[in-house]
Amino acid sequence: MIQNYSLKYIKPRKLVFYSSRINLKKNDVLIEVKSCGVCGSDLKIYNGKNKRVKKNTVIGHEISGKIIKTPKNQNYFKINRNIALGADIENKNNKDFALGHEIDGGFQKYLKINYKLLLKTPHFITKKKIDYDLASLAEPLACCLNGFEQINFKSNYDVVIFGAGSIGQIIAKLSVYFRCRKVFLIDKNKFKLKNGVKNKKIIKLNFNQLKKRISKNTNKNRIKFIFVACSSLSAQKQAIDIAQNDSSINFFAGLKKTSGKDPVLNINTNRIHYKQIKIVGSHGSKFKHLKRAGDLLINKKIKLKDIISHVFNIKDYRKAFQKLISGNSLKIIIKPN
Repeated sequence: MIQNYSLKYIKPRKLVFYSSRINLKKNDVLIEVKSCGVCGSDLKIYNGKNKRVKKNTVIGHEISGKIIKTPKNQNYFKINRNIALGADIENKNNKDFALGHEIDGGFQKYLKINYKLLLKTPHFITKKKIDYDLASLAEPLACCLNGFEQINFKSNYDVVIFGAGSIGQIIAKLSVYFRCRKVFLIDKNKFKLKNGVKNKKIIKLNFNQLKKRISKNTNKNRIKFIFVACSSLSAQKQAIDIAQNDSSINFFAGLKKTSGKDPVLNINTNRIHYKQIKIVGSHGSKFKHLKRAGDLLINKKIKLKDIISHVFNIKDYRKAFQKLISGNSLKIIIKPN
């Protein structure tokens, strides 16, 4: 038997390490987890704000690793192949079902999963030698690709992104990759504006500089796409305020509930009507997005090394969450091994 080492959610602000032996069944695939990203969803779970995650669940859903055991009755999954995983598993009932949520995720040395379930899980497999930290970004990159699909992105226009966290920075990178004209990356956080992506097309702005700088740096009706990649009601309002004729807005991030209720945004519908503004939302990703994300990362078509700000051993998970809470980080990676 193989000895495993996992970090399980017990209750708000309490995760506990467990050492256990893995008993493999005949249909199980065993993945040695090499890297697992930490995101705002993990922080929400950590703070006890996600009712989907039950006690004794291993969290973490931005996973990359190596396949080390496979069932004998299949030939799709092969030993020593590298793999990147998506989170959301599509199912007939269309219910939420994801790694690190309803089923155990990547904050553990080994991930055991039935091969039939793994077939339904978005994944990218390669023989190539990979950077596991970068490969773990396939899941958030896939979510961003879904966002670009929902907004029906076109090249040669200006892009505005509210939120310069890891998602906002990935969206900025993708905007350049898809040949935008300019990107305005907006935040209040000095660390996030100072660090991360650098490109002559990307203009980083403090939230308070927004309207003045955008009007100075863009031609009329060139702002075509606006992403709100932060949990901010005021950013959603600003997005509608700065939208030009035929602009499209993607509310990429959800908003925190207040006293158990969803915040409500008052919208000037005349502005939407007369300017023909389109508003869409995007959440999670599908198999096709993860496969494309894996291809972009592993074949170095898009480079995201500069958005990884911190790497922690799993034993230092408290430091990882403290760093995430402080706001002085971009993408944080946990190393289970």
